Amino acid sequence: MEEVYVNFVSEGEKVAGVLHLPDKIPAPTIVFCHGFTGNRIEAHRLFVYAAREFCKNGFTVLRFDFRGCGESEGSYDSITISDEVKDLGNALNFLYKRDEVLKEKVGVIGLSLGGVISILTAAEDNRIKAVCTWSSPGDLREMEASIKSMFGEVSLNRLLLKSYIDLPSGDRIGRKFILDALKHNVLKSVSKISPRPMLIVHGTKDTIVPLAHAEKLYENALDPKEKYFIEGSDHTFNKWEWQWQAINRSLEFFQKVFKQ
Repeated sequence: MEEVYVNFVSEGEKVAGVLHLPDKIPAPTIVFCHGFTGNRIEAHRLFVYAAREFCKNGFTVLRFDFRGCGESEGSYDSITISDEVKDLGNALNFLYKRDEVLKEKVGVIGLSLGGVISILTAAEDNRIKAVCTWSSPGDLREMEASIKSMFGEVSLNRLLLKSYIDLPSGDRIGRKFILDALKHNVLKSVSKISPRPMLIVHGTKDTIVPLAHAEKLYENALDPKEKYFIEGSDHTFNKWEWQWQAINRSLEFFQKVFKQ
């Protein structure tokens, strides 16, 4: 196995990533999409553990930083969900030029907002052959829990009075991020993924994106679809056993889908 630092261009800006290469190539390929204010490593190195486990089992893996995140170029206060959809599309463009990739066997795993990006992209891009979401919202207009966890008791309309919104993480987003987010219908998009398979993974005690979002995603997705709820788990699977439940169940899903 080998890990290679790579980069590609998205809308004129350089995007940084790591490509995990198995011993036997070309191979089925998985793209990892990180969450809001996250990066290609993710909480408690979740994406690193997951990528290496997939690679050990014969998958090529790309994990990358969306523009304005991690080591990629761009400013976080200017990004939107539409921009991140373009980034994932350009990640696919990059992979389709690589000899290590089996083009007919490319899947995505998205954590939280990364799951939204995965769904929106897959709905319009048939190069994605299977989708797995981790802790992902089903309706961006019903994210009161996330807003309260970040800003306390403040209304969305009040936040939109500002040109920029400062986050507790030290990051800042532009008002256009929220305005753009409200334009996207995730539940409509998830219904367009079929006949490609989908797996929805979620913790039953997620307070950032409550379990009801996963249930809505599952209800609106068409067959073939699967759901896997991790009992007691929080938003980013912050226990060793929760983390590996998510990784192993997702690995099983893609092994079955791609007959790996």
